[in-house]
Amino acid sequence: MLNLSCMSKTTQNKIMKAIRTSGGRFFGLYTKAGESINAQFVSETPSYLNVWDRNQNEYRKLAKASVTGLRLQGQRIGAV
Repeated sequence: MLNLSCMSKTTQNKIMKAIRTSGGRFFGLYTKAGESINAQFVSETPSYLNVWDRNQNEYRKLAKASVTGLRLQGQRIGAV
């Protein structure tokens, strides 16, 4: 079992940088709760990330600390 509570700050920063530079493309987003979301970046606050969930057709507000992994254009960051 992967210990997600000790994910490094560097990994979190890499994930957020990739999301910010996604350029409106959809990407796979993985959370601590085990969800995988086909998401598009909308906006962010210091603690939260707002995305459009293409599977549920709704906007989602996620805590940045709950994001564990990302898949974008064949690139994998974090726990995917």
